[in-house]
Amino acid sequence: MDIISKKVSLPKTGTVKITFYRDRRKATKDKTTFSLPFDVQFNEKIALGEIIYSPVYRSCRVLWNVTPEDNKFQEETENFIKEFLFGTLMSVTEPITRQEAESIINNYLEFFKNSIKYRITEQGICEITLPIGGKELKEIKFLIRKKDTGDFIISDDSLILRQFRPHERGQRERVIFAAKKLGIDIKDEELSLESSLDELSNNLQKFVQIISAVYIFYLT
Repeated sequence: MDIISKKVSLPKTGTVKITFYRDRRKATKDKTTFSLPFDVQFNEKIALGEIIYSPVYRSCRVLWNVTPEDNKFQEETENFIKEFLFGTLMSVTEPITRQEAESIINNYLEFFKNSIKYRITEQGICEITLPIGGKELKEIKFLIRKKDTGDFIISDDSLILRQFRPHERGQRERVIFAAKKLGIDIKDEELSLESSLDELSNNLQKFVQIISAVYIFYLT
């Protein structure tokens, strides 16, 4: 939203049109203070100015390039601008460009790729380890076994449920309930999910989500 234009009824002045030009906004190098040009139209007259404001310091002042002739009009306009600035302008986010979006996604995928670890055990099982909540917080581990039918079994190797202490029985039961709702089986304390090759990526994501949630909400 590069331009914001709004008709305002000021108590003593009447209806005016105020336009904020976000596309011409300037910022200091540290981006703590901004300059936002605007104009105010009242009848046939136009007043021009800029707002110098800081979201960091919650400060705002109005500088006029073409000052309104009426002092009351100037005062009312400045009061409205300050209220509107903190109530609306500071809550309006900047549009993300396609290039920025692609960069965000690519950086995330690169981070995830570099974070995940795996190894093939002597038994031919793929053991995957990945961090949750940042690399330094917690690593979760799960296994992928291949059946002779060509399908796969995703498993936590009984690591999740065995970490709950006796007094956490209620939490443990909630985890079991949530897992079963997602189609995950529980047998001998082991969470497992069978999957075809076509559905493996989707089921792997489902499994990772529930394990991550358990660690974040119960086991960290």
